[in-house]
Amino acid sequence: MPKRTTDAPADPDALIRQSAGDYRSADDRFTVRQADLGWFLVDTGQANEFGQELIHGPFKSLKAVREAIPGARTEKVVPLRRPKSAASPAGRAKKSKEPPPPPPTWIDQLPVAEGRAVRKLIAALERAGVADAEDLVQRDSDGLLPAVAARLITQRLAAVVDEAAPDDRERTSAVVQRVAEILTTEGTHLPEPLPGWLLVEVAPDDGAPPHRRIDLGT
Repeated sequence: MPKRTTDAPADPDALIRQSAGDYRSADDRFTVRQADLGWFLVDTGQANEFGQELIHGPFKSLKAVREAIPGARTEKVVPLRRPKSAASPAGRAKKSKEPPPPPPTWIDQLPVAEGRAVRKLIAALERAGVADAEDLVQRDSDGLLPAVAARLITQRLAAVVDEAAPDDRERTSAVVQRVAEILTTEGTHLPEPLPGWLLVEVAPDDGAPPHRRIDLGT
């Protein structure tokens, strides 16, 4: 689990990443968990009608969870009753026993600088609404194809289709797909002396292409 700083952020709604798919608000009231159905916001200071933690969701993205936190603070339900600590010495000893640390992840096994860059990229993808950001970055790091760049492009193209009028979405989708085919497959099949083209990934630091070809059909 990432090291917590002693000075809490000024914004209590700010989410602090604990591990992949697991966040906590700066004031420790809310936890955010990712599941198969989406993202869930858990209010640890409130209870539902059954006396359990109040859970909001599912939400489609981490961004949607952040937008829901202010409203969740004002929702009046039932204060969550915390169990009293055990009075017996045996109970106190059991409570003080620390759980074993989680096994190191693939990110923990990377060099420090590389691991820091990977976590930064995962956080940026999650802010962009990519739910499987960690798996995507791992696939990008292990493979020959730029999985992250391809996902960002297809996500932007899908947004173009979603922004079209309902009656035009089928036609817009066909046009977008045709453009993707032209950019990724037809630039290398032109007869001489016509110039060709490739869609390649561009590194964020110096802008130099790392020579990884982007195939939107994958």
